[in-house]
Amino acid sequence: MPVFGTQMFGSSAITYRYWRLSIAVGHNANEVAVGELKIFVDSTQYPTAMTSDTAPSPLVATGSSRDNATRSYWKAFNRDVTSTDSHWASAYQAAFPQYVQVDLGSGNGIAATSYSITAGKDGKETQGPKTFTLQGSNDNSTFSDLNTQTNVASWSAEEERTYTI
Repeated sequence: MPVFGTQMFGSSAITYRYWRLSIAVGHNANEVAVGELKIFVDSTQYPTAMTSDTAPSPLVATGSSRDNATRSYWKAFNRDVTSTDSHWASAYQAAFPQYVQVDLGSGNGIAATSYSITAGKDGKETQGPKTFTLQGSNDNSTFSDLNTQTNVASWSAEEERTYTI
């Protein structure tokens, strides 16, 4: 079963294996945090809730840096923003851009229509993304920009915002 998304251009769909949230600027100059990144096909949410950087198979979550093992990459895809450590956070004072991404595995892809970002809580909401781009790739090397948001407003704890692809 496919576990993530595709971008639509007119009547032809472009399927991507890798999905990346690339963050050019955060609301905090020292660190950026994402409580949850969801990709949607209409009202259906993807991917399956992750339980580690490599589970469930075939999903693999990676990124540019992480604050510590507790705030690892998979936390952006675990469908949980209820606790302080249920989010991904970049390494402290790591240079921008920062990113978090998921590899869906060979042969997986669906037609994504939107995505959402949910802020963390307990202070991490102040470290949400400010300028960011959702990107897709099939080789984990060349990424296509699918949607860019610039200078978005500050985030509230556990606030979810949805964007159309």
